[in-house]
Amino acid sequence: MYTLSIDTESQSYAAGQVIGVLLVTAAVMGAIWYATRSWRRGPVPVGVDGADGAERAGAVARRRRNIICGVLLIVAVGGLIRVLGIEKGEPASADAGAGIPERVIEAAPRVGAYRLLTGEEAALYEEAAPKMSGKLWFYDGPGEEPMEAALHINTAEWDKGLAAEKRSRTMANEMLNFFAGAKATGVTAFDAGPWGGRLSCGYVVNDGARGVICAWTDRGTLGSVVLPEGKSLADAAELTLRFRTATEKRA
Repeated sequence: MYTLSIDTESQSYAAGQVIGVLLVTAAVMGAIWYATRSWRRGPVPVGVDGADGAERAGAVARRRRNIICGVLLIVAVGGLIRVLGIEKGEPASADAGAGIPERVIEAAPRVGAYRLLTGEEAALYEEAAPKMSGKLWFYDGPGEEPMEAALHINTAEWDKGLAAEKRSRTMANEMLNFFAGAKATGVTAFDAGPWGGRLSCGYVVNDGARGVICAWTDRGTLGSVVLPEGKSLADAAELTLRFRTATEKRA
């Protein structure tokens, strides 16, 4: 579910914007100074004016030079204001907050009314599921469907690719890429709970059926829960937090 995009929330992107603004400002100032070189020198004294003519020409040149210097100052101040207005950006996921917590990730046999499918019950769904890094579990639930929740968790410890993503991208960009890959609509952010990170949910359509997908990310984990139609985004977010806390056993 990963797609490539420019991480506009990152500190490196903000630094690039600063450098870009400074370069453009310097280029504009240089162009103004070069384009006005003849005008700044003022009129060349001619005729029999002598010293008086040279003095008047010098005075005109000084005024013109002061005008251009004033214009350059305005351009420089404008560039500085633009730079100060650029937000510093977020750190990469791997650098956000405290270190990766001591934890054991195991599928909970039950999460409220949801029961973990195992053995032959789970085999059919496991065979049909797309291949992905991490661990994938299926649960039945209070509805009529034989499978009503799919839980996927991947970690930086298990997956070098995810670890590299978290070293280079922000949590905001991880969420953007995840939901873009899932082709989700109405994506809404929710409180990520006491363990922090980010949590969002959106609507997806699979085989003509509308469902809900929620995902969370933190410094070392990317997890998601897919639920069938009938759940609101807020209810799905609350249930996802329950799956997260039941599956990640914190030390």
